[in-house]
Amino acid sequence: MKQDMKEQLLTKRPIDLLFQLSIPAVIGMIVIGLYPLMDGIFAGNIIGQTAMTACGVAMPLTFFNSGVSTLLGVGSASVLSRAIGKGDQNTVDKIMGNLIFWVILFSAIITVGGILLAPHFLDMVGATGEIKAYGIRYLRVIFIGSLFVNFTQSANMVMRGEGLMKKAMMIMGLGALLNIILDPILMTVMGEYAIEGAALATITAQFVQAVVTLHYFLKKSKVVKIHKIKSDEKIKKKCLE
Repeated sequence: MKQDMKEQLLTKRPIDLLFQLSIPAVIGMIVIGLYPLMDGIFAGNIIGQTAMTACGVAMPLTFFNSGVSTLLGVGSASVLSRAIGKGDQNTVDKIMGNLIFWVILFSAIITVGGILLAPHFLDMVGATGEIKAYGIRYLRVIFIGSLFVNFTQSANMVMRGEGLMKKAMMIMGLGALLNIILDPILMTVMGEYAIEGAALATITAQFVQAVVTLHYFLKKSKVVKIHKIKSDEKIKKKCLE
């Protein structure tokens, strides 16, 4: 967290800080929800109503990734904020290595489980026929990008823990814009595989977000750096405090 942000936290009125810090975070979370929404809108216009419905039915199942990334991101951001406040650089240096370890582990589980169990997930939400078929094809591509979305969203929360709300929001906005641009292009180019094109547009945008986020923590961040990637017991305990 930069010194000017620390000064603001100590001197600004709480109501001013509330809007300054919360609005970019809220916008960032709204942007996350735009991915399946825009996929559905373009699918409806390019493929048809059935494909749009399939994207809508599949959307709740993508929350497996959102849940994992929120769990890891909020916990890591909380530990980071407390460590920065205490001047505990040793803990700060372990945050991203611990985060990435768990992102890789959970993403691998979700990717394999999602690809294999997509038909059963859709059965649970009542999808049948062509809607189910489109939903399976869409989800199996979406789950391939689990690593990208989980890393981006959880690391984005760590960025907010540094106090960089606007930067975090801009990275999320970049991904949403790319998705909107790529959706009609890939869906048109891929023809009969247009529904896969919608999902591919999403994971491509998320991949770009992940690269930009990774570059920030490797090259730009003056506070949080990526060191050894491993699970850290002390950080796990701090997350439970």
